[in-house]
Amino acid sequence: MFIRIAKQKRGDKIYRHLQVAESFRDPTKGNSPRTRIIAHLGTVEGLGADQIERLIDGLRKAIDKSADKCGFDELTFAHDFGHVYAASRVWDSLGLSEALRCAGLDGETTFCAVELVKLLVVNRICDPCSKLALLEWLDSVRFPGFEEKRPAYQHLLRAMDRLIGAKEKAEPLVAKLFRPKNKPKGDLVFYDITSIWFDGDRSLVEDDIRRFGYSRDGRFDRRQITIGVVMSSDGIPLCHHVFPGNTVDKTTVAEVVADLKSRFNLRSVIFVGDRGMLSDDNVDALLAEEFGNIVAHPLRRGQMAREGIKRMADRFDRNSQEEQYTQDVSSGIRCVLAYSPEIAIEVREGRKQRLATADALIKERQTRLKNPAPRGRKPTAQGTYDRIRDYLRDKGLLSLYQMKINGDKVAVKPDKKARAWEEAIDGMLLLETTDQTSSAEEVVKRYKELAEIERGWRALKSTLELRPVYHWTEERIRAHVFMCVLALQVERWMRKKLAGMSVPSAIRQLRRIKMVEITEGNTKRALPTRLTTEQKEILRKLGVPAPEKMAGNVV
Repeated sequence: MFIRIAKQKRGDKIYRHLQVAESFRDPTKGNSPRTRIIAHLGTVEGLGADQIERLIDGLRKAIDKSADKCGFDELTFAHDFGHVYAASRVWDSLGLSEALRCAGLDGETTFCAVELVKLLVVNRICDPCSKLALLEWLDSVRFPGFEEKRPAYQHLLRAMDRLIGAKEKAEPLVAKLFRPKNKPKGDLVFYDITSIWFDGDRSLVEDDIRRFGYSRDGRFDRRQITIGVVMSSDGIPLCHHVFPGNTVDKTTVAEVVADLKSRFNLRSVIFVGDRGMLSDDNVDALLAEEFGNIVAHPLRRGQMAREGIKRMADRFDRNSQEEQYTQDVSSGIRCVLAYSPEIAIEVREGRKQRLATADALIKERQTRLKNPAPRGRKPTAQGTYDRIRDYLRDKGLLSLYQMKINGDKVAVKPDKKARAWEEAIDGMLLLETTDQTSSAEEVVKRYKELAEIERGWRALKSTLELRPVYHWTEERIRAHVFMCVLALQVERWMRKKLAGMSVPSAIRQLRRIKMVEITEGNTKRALPTRLTTEQKEILRKLGVPAPEKMAGNVV
């Protein structure tokens, strides 16, 4: 909330109105910053000089207690400041600008490409929007370094072009900034794939990178691209790769492994992933590059998983409430089996509820087939079979039932063998690893850190708004993804420092810090609003000093 003076010209006269206003974001209009008038205090002339002086003096004391009484010529719009200030200072403290310059991002240009990339990344963290909307957003915030100058739209696009051109050199330099100085034994890296879909079907070129493929978002009706991200154990990306939308996950691993070997100065690397990603050929590729691996085996298919569980599961005490671990080495392959009683109970209860709901639906469908309603279309055995099968498939229960059509009836019964196996593997995790020295518990702990990459995907797609992508050409699409991954690196670093508070929550708190511009005679000063205890604590955790007043600028 802030006070502003709005000017209105009528004929030859200019009227000055004193208003109490506040900034807000309208979700119906893309969450763009807007101003709402809370109260009209009247014209400056109508209030009188004495009243205006007392009001401004009170505002002055609220902003800066140590200031002496002083008259202002004008109190202009209060800009959102705290969130962009904090994100900008974090960028600077990490040394990201210098890393990008070392990668050759600036070069001989008429604009500062590094500063424009910083602007794009900070906007993505604070108020993600399109590049065109960013230019309007700049009018609502006070962004350090862009108070007076404003970039043009084409400058932002050229900065993106230079960013993607420097990607090969930039990624190792940027990744080095986020790696801890005291490195643990070995480098643990996680690799996973996701996809993002696009609106529109028109292609600009024949070999458009946007293609139809397996969609993780369930949008099989849209073109997409596939993105692979390599993350550290801290959940901070090391690098990323963009593939055509029809790329099969496991075919990307060999290229990613070769890239890690050639560009990154990693030591004894342990590659963590699921068996669907790390096929036998990919495991061989890892071993050829002298990379270790931790691989999770699917428990419901595969002879190796069944044999390993049958061989080791009897070693667990099912009456114990503590997590248990065991291991086995067969034919030179080390397998680790973990059992969690808490997870086993949770999975079993969840399956029990889903089966009860499914049984009720099956009974209802069978009754409708046997005793059809007097009106409407009469159900058929094939139609009933298809509806039951589709429901069970969508709920992940199809393997737990046996179904067949007997004349005009649909017979459905439990698959006792499949359900017995589900009961046996509840709460279990089977891993295969080349790590011969770490304890079984440590191997399981390392694999479970793979969940951090899933949190990274959620942040990339939600708070950082990776999509929609407002670009058509391949190079600009790749540049947009790179810019979003840079934002994810900073966001994940902030998340680690905040410890207990999410980055979006911290951004909301810091956004309330305003920078108020005040004109006094021939000078213009900018004063931040008073910080709350919580805002001070957020800045302290991020290692960012409290904002200071900016004074002495001659109008």
